[in-house]
Amino acid sequence: MIETKVKEILLRAKKEVFTGNLGNNLTAFKGDGIDFAEIKEYAYGDDVRKINWKATAKTGEVKLNVFNEERELNIVIAMMIGGGIRFGTVRLKQEVMAELLAMLGFSALANGDRLTTLFFSDTREAGFKPSKSSGVVEEGVRTALTIDPLGKRADFEAFCHYLNTTTRWKSIVVLIGDFYGEIDLSTIAHRHQIYALIVRDRFEEMPLAEGNYTLVDPVSLRGEPVTLTPSTAAAYAKALKMQDDQMYEHFLEHRITYGKIYTDEDLYVRAVQILKG
Repeated sequence: MIETKVKEILLRAKKEVFTGNLGNNLTAFKGDGIDFAEIKEYAYGDDVRKINWKATAKTGEVKLNVFNEERELNIVIAMMIGGGIRFGTVRLKQEVMAELLAMLGFSALANGDRLTTLFFSDTREAGFKPSKSSGVVEEGVRTALTIDPLGKRADFEAFCHYLNTTTRWKSIVVLIGDFYGEIDLSTIAHRHQIYALIVRDRFEEMPLAEGNYTLVDPVSLRGEPVTLTPSTAAAYAKALKMQDDQMYEHFLEHRITYGKIYTDEDLYVRAVQILKG
């Protein structure tokens, strides 16, 4: 069953990336060069992330750093593992995340870039070293589908510490997860270019159900009786929106590109929209 699912995901991802339908967009990551060239005046349309604030303050005019173009990018795709990804009313979030990993992995390889794949909860669960082999994408999808997330919690602080201590190159880091809990990527955002792909199911954001249920925490695995009513669902949705809004402010502050992908969406089209900024 798993091998059939792996093949299905790989075939869909290859079709979208290598037939040219979406591949040209997905391989056009906006990588920053690491080889500094010069400082120039800002022009409309320039990347504001390259503003040289020190030079701007001295001259009173907006100045930008210019880098020599990198020929090869280091792409890190990290799937954040937490118990909540084993949920979905249309497709499991875990399956959607596996397919995103395949799509992005093939896109990186098609562009001739180095691909590193990580699976991280509050520790490194699995991973594959930098490679240009398509085999690493297949193994990544298989790992994404078979890894057991129940009882685990995605710890973004621990991930940032791990990345800072193991990754020497400036990288494009694509984080795939459902992004619940404390999210702080500030310690890696100054060095790497970060994309956050937030995979959610619409039902978990607005649980349109009424009655008495036992809800099981996918991390602690403890159950708790809950009575769902329209008012409790609305209160929950409001609290979640406040949490998400705080997360979005954090992303904007640190120039992190982000977007949400639901389990019932065309994930290829949605991912392109996010990655193009």
